[in-house]
Amino acid sequence: MDADELDWNRTLREQWEFHWNHQLRARLDGLTDDEYFWSPVPDAWSVRPRGSSTAPVQLGAGDFRVDYAFPEPVPAAFTTIAWRLGHVIVGVLAARNAAHFGAPAASYETWEYAGSAATALDQLGAQLDIWTAGVRGLGEAALRVPIGEKEPFPEAPMADLVLHIHRELIHHLSEVCLLRDLYLHTKSGTSRERLMTAKTTHLDPEELHSNPAFTQGVIAPAARTLHVGGQLGTDSTGNLLDGIEAQTTQAMRNVLTVLAAAGTGPEHVVKLNIYLVNGVDAQVGYAAARSVWGDHRTAITVVSTSGHARPGALVEIDAVAIVPE
Repeated sequence: MDADELDWNRTLREQWEFHWNHQLRARLDGLTDDEYFWSPVPDAWSVRPRGSSTAPVQLGAGDFRVDYAFPEPVPAAFTTIAWRLGHVIVGVLAARNAAHFGAPAASYETWEYAGSAATALDQLGAQLDIWTAGVRGLGEAALRVPIGEKEPFPEAPMADLVLHIHRELIHHLSEVCLLRDLYLHTKSGTSRERLMTAKTTHLDPEELHSNPAFTQGVIAPAARTLHVGGQLGTDSTGNLLDGIEAQTTQAMRNVLTVLAAAGTGPEHVVKLNIYLVNGVDAQVGYAAARSVWGDHRTAITVVSTSGHARPGALVEIDAVAIVPE
């Protein structure tokens, strides 16, 4: 394809959207307040109730304020998930949404920082929606327009800013994921740590075909059992997405959301059942499911069906999982 025929807007968006949909979004599900405020080192910068911080500067307009200092210390202060999400929400997204896409004015000084993980994720989702919609509306000519005095490099084209923001999102949200991993492996007495002690056993008899994607059987340890009801490809508003790929991806995300709400995860799933409407491309559905599910092997049954209770639904997924004490 000739370079002049490329959809540059789509190319720029996919740099972020692929990473968000396949590598980040599910990793943020189930973020707890303990993780949100946790730090493995003393005196980390964080988001704190007004009047409780000892940082040189505290910014924010609400009941919670973010730690800061002018000039920034060398080496840089360690920052919690709360601080990093605040930076992404306000500095990376909200201020740029205000400057370029008509959103309300936003700054570190005037923002009402989230006092809980759930509120922070809601703020993140809202700002990502504004940014993505704004970028989607940029034509090729708009991508070439200099960004102007609202940015440190006014002569740079808008496309450069889009690339920069996407790099910032990938960078800082990957840091958040790393902190969640660190919390999982070092924080004592948490439900996540207890989950690590309960192991399922895979059965793959030599007499049966061995498949790297699934196991022939699973032995679960003694634990409470979670039965995840059939999940369709509907978003948080109940809207059914279009096509087998989008529906399967969303249905699998919905399964992961229920697992997280119960305090468990895909590594503790004993059985997955996937019901596909006759005629859909099963390989497309499988690839979409695995992009969300990852490499967690479990017992799987795939069934072809004439249809589901909701018209237009192409796939339904349910699961059985253990919830260790």
